[in-house]
Amino acid sequence: MQRIAGPGELAQAVPYLLGFHPRRSLVLVGLRTGELVVTARLDLDDVAAGGDAGRGATLVAQTIGSMADGGAVELVAVVFDDDAPVVFDDDARVVMPGAARGRSPLPWTVLVERTEQTVAELPCVLLDALLVARGRWWTYACAGSDCCPPAGRPLPSAPSAFAAAATVDGVVPLPGRESLAALLAPLPDPDREALHPALAAAENDLVAATLDAHAERHVRSVKRALFAAARAGDRTSAPPPAATVARFAVALLEPGVRDAVWLAVDDRRLDGRGLWRDLARRLPSPYDAAPLFLFGWASWRAGNGALAGMAAERALAADPAYGAADLLLAAVSRGVDPRRFPRLRRSA
Repeated sequence: MQRIAGPGELAQAVPYLLGFHPRRSLVLVGLRTGELVVTARLDLDDVAAGGDAGRGATLVAQTIGSMADGGAVELVAVVFDDDAPVVFDDDARVVMPGAARGRSPLPWTVLVERTEQTVAELPCVLLDALLVARGRWWTYACAGSDCCPPAGRPLPSAPSAFAAAATVDGVVPLPGRESLAALLAPLPDPDREALHPALAAAENDLVAATLDAHAERHVRSVKRALFAAARAGDRTSAPPPAATVARFAVALLEPGVRDAVWLAVDDRRLDGRGLWRDLARRLPSPYDAAPLFLFGWASWRAGNGALAGMAAERALAADPAYGAADLLLAAVSRGVDPRRFPRLRRSA
């Protein structure tokens, strides 16, 4: 993994770690001996001291506790707020109130102090706390302008080695969290409901194969087609026809089929996020639960916890009893490092 050199590069790296550019957010980056372990993001509105301070403190404490349980021993807090109050000096530069000695504290100082107190109660250390606003950054550790200029420091204009490596790996931060959620947005209800006849036909085919004692052969054939489509879906944008979507949906209701795909995704023999996303958006509930889960698991293993969490929540909304999605959501919520989580093994 590429190393991050300094606070400015860390602030630039956060959108790549989250998969989107955070707005009005508290981002907590968890490290262990300098290596990234987990990244968490909270809405400032949820943790604001001016609102329900007790609820906000509890949310911050729970998040940091989960990160520590996941292996983080060092943390950096980054507050993103382009709405933070700013003034301009005589040279029309942005000057942040509190950035120089003698001025009022930086915005969100109470939140940062509360975060520092929470970290101090755990076997962790807060390495730094930054404020990012309007393309510039300040550190809460500064005692005066000799440390942090009143105008702050500009975020790096050129991509860091970390950002460049992430781009090469195909990570392009989206404009915001809503853009991330839009990736999994279901098609309009009429389009999804229109698949019910095809789903009924696929279920009838499975019943007929079972009555003819050909169920195993039928399932094996659909599973081969599913694996082939998952691999092709990573290279093409052509969506499968409705009848194929229905066959795959019915097959993924079978635990043996779903588990075979899950194991293949987990040990990186298969990705399939292109297909899982297409199925998740097109299928009505509860058929969309399995592809949502598979998309989420592949995203989590690839390091995109934000997208994985959204997929798991959608899967549970489609089928509240979907245990695999519960497992995924717990892993994301507790800050489990996907690189250290053991690979799955088929039970005997």
